[in-house]
Amino acid sequence: MSEIIFEVLKVIVMLVVLLFMRYVIPWVKARIGSENLEMVEKWVNTVVLMVQQVYYAKSGPERKAIVIDMLRGILIQKNISISEEQLDALIEAAVKAMKMEEAKGETTTVNVAAPTSE
Repeated sequence: MSEIIFEVLKVIVMLVVLLFMRYVIPWVKARIGSENLEMVEKWVNTVVLMVQQVYYAKSGPERKAIVIDMLRGILIQKNISISEEQLDALIEAAVKAMKMEEAKGETTTVNVAAPTSE
């Protein structure tokens, strides 16, 4: 009788391990990935706005190259790997959002060329 119970417990443990490996681990990896993506989106928005404000005299392609260089440095430092296409899409989305806010009248740029003295 105890042999049967032992075999049943082995099967139950194997099923639990199988379910854990099949569903829980991918869910955790996806969760971590989505949190990283949210963090990267925040960095992209911040860097795009900063480059727009600081390097407003440069052309669009020059500013984009600066944004890519800055973001690559951040991503390497944080050990996050995303493709060039993903990074390009995030940058374009941030620029589009910034332009839409400007069109609404919600200015997101600050003129840093003429600081006020207090």
